[in-house]
Amino acid sequence: MPGDNLVRPLLLLNNCQYYDARLWERFEDAGLEPDAFIEGGPSLWETMGINERNRGQMCDDLASGWIDREIEACERLGVKLVTCRNPLYPPSLLEMKDAPLLLYVRGARLSLPGNVIAVVGTRRCSSYGIKIAREIGKRAADCGWSVVSGGAKGIDGAVHAGCIDEGGITAAVLGTGVDVVFPREHRSLFGAIMETGALYSEYRLGCGGNGWRFPRRNRIIAGLSSGTVVVEAPRRSGALITARHAAEAGRDVWAVPGRIDDERCWGSNCLIFDGAMPLVDFGIFFGETEPKKGAAQDISGADDAREVKNHAGNVTEAEKILIALLTNQGDRTIDNLADEAKMSAAEVFKAISMLSLRGVIFSSGSGRYSLAD
Repeated sequence: MPGDNLVRPLLLLNNCQYYDARLWERFEDAGLEPDAFIEGGPSLWETMGINERNRGQMCDDLASGWIDREIEACERLGVKLVTCRNPLYPPSLLEMKDAPLLLYVRGARLSLPGNVIAVVGTRRCSSYGIKIAREIGKRAADCGWSVVSGGAKGIDGAVHAGCIDEGGITAAVLGTGVDVVFPREHRSLFGAIMETGALYSEYRLGCGGNGWRFPRRNRIIAGLSSGTVVVEAPRRSGALITARHAAEAGRDVWAVPGRIDDERCWGSNCLIFDGAMPLVDFGIFFGETEPKKGAAQDISGADDAREVKNHAGNVTEAEKILIALLTNQGDRTIDNLADEAKMSAAEVFKAISMLSLRGVIFSSGSGRYSLAD
């Protein structure tokens, strides 16, 4: 396969976890053949600007036979090594200034079909954020779009799951090796992603989830997509890093508006203030002329609340009381609701949980709940 003669030198260079495709461009500009990279050894690497520490690591990797073991392990696991000069390497990723030297790809697809959108957000999201992320994933699948995210808890996991539930194709870009399940509770989700999509990473097999690797991988999420949607993001968020990479590459950035008193939405709201497009209507975003049957008309949750109110037979007495209180009083804590409804905190919590699952109410931060309206 064209580009495969680069696997060995690029594996060696990539394992330093510092360099990107720009360094390899300098090597090519010198008119050298791929084999010369390894044959040239430390003296050549020094002229390329590779520091002493990394030159030492590369010598150790060569002496230990790590390259051959890594290639053999990839073959056993069905992992493809796609170099930045391989025709199967995503062309949109090459447009990024710091494209990865190679990708480890594990799953049914080496590339994603159709329009590809990135959907990202905080791990500590609200139930409303989960609802919106899942709906974006489902709508994307309905439209034949592919979805890319980071495989993390919260918004990432919700959009992956929504896309899969609707029979769509999604990919997760990991901050670990593609053979590492992180977080552990996403084992079944990662398995489902691989059945029709793929797991991507630039990190070696077995690489763990060190904190600095996740912000770095976010450039790949942005690079694989034509546009990025931020659902919920606080002040310090990897989602904002992804949005910055997308904007710097001239890609569209969208953000879902959130409550201005909710820290989880501070970063995503500021994106809109800074010029990102607000995602306020699914039909507009996906270019639909008519909403699909059964799909939400908007992202406010108001239709769901009206649906519950209009079908009293499907709502418990406790749920009806809480809906009435939230409608009249605004956001409340569980203690507020228990006192005003003359119910125990346990009864309130049970009813709140069921209403949250149905999208009727959402957590408005600091232990408070509001009716979706």
